[in-house]
Amino acid sequence: MSDSNIRAVLFDFNGVIIDDERVHMELFQEILEPEGIQFTEEEYWAEFLGMDDRGCFSGAWRRSMGSEISEALLERFVSEKAFEYRKRLEAGLPLYPGAPELIRALRGRYPLGIVSGALRHEIEGTLERAGLLPDFPLIVSAEDTEKGKPDPEGYVRAFDRMKERGFNGQPGHVLVIEDSFQGVEAARKAGMRTFAVCHTYPAEMLQEADRVFPRIAEIRLTDVQNA
Repeated sequence: MSDSNIRAVLFDFNGVIIDDERVHMELFQEILEPEGIQFTEEEYWAEFLGMDDRGCFSGAWRRSMGSEISEALLERFVSEKAFEYRKRLEAGLPLYPGAPELIRALRGRYPLGIVSGALRHEIEGTLERAGLLPDFPLIVSAEDTEKGKPDPEGYVRAFDRMKERGFNGQPGHVLVIEDSFQGVEAARKAGMRTFAVCHTYPAEMLQEADRVFPRIAEIRLTDVQNA
């Protein structure tokens, strides 16, 4: 355990570890277009990126149709997207350069976890292929929460699970690494410290984070220790 103020590190997944945010956007568009629902790339980044699959489909349907989507149709959309995403994942989706190296530098020094709106099998499958799954004993995925980011539920649940496993710190002792302003807001609402990486949004949109880095490859162990 490090002697720094930071005692644990939580990662977002999409847009931080795996370079797949555009893949998710394209799949949402492909599934919704036959229903007469369209949104642009700009609208996705501005409104939907921080949401989990259920939140994105529900929000896009509500905005376009003026009504709530049925649970049966929502489940169909989520299942279709999961199936198509898995095919792309098996074909190979890249990790961000520097992400595995940072994870390896932190493991053994800090408890590590992931808090993401992605489905658990997507997260675990990617980490397993990269040889990183054992480094993340704590994963809070879309199945574990009712509300997506910027709601802090995912980070609050992660902290509760950490406490159950013997973590003796406070939320302010936890560092979160995020790529979206929605994720930064969620972590800050949970009382945690935040690093943001500009993989998805420009730096000026991430200024609520404690520190902003152009890319995850530029975060060093000393940055975490001194956070």
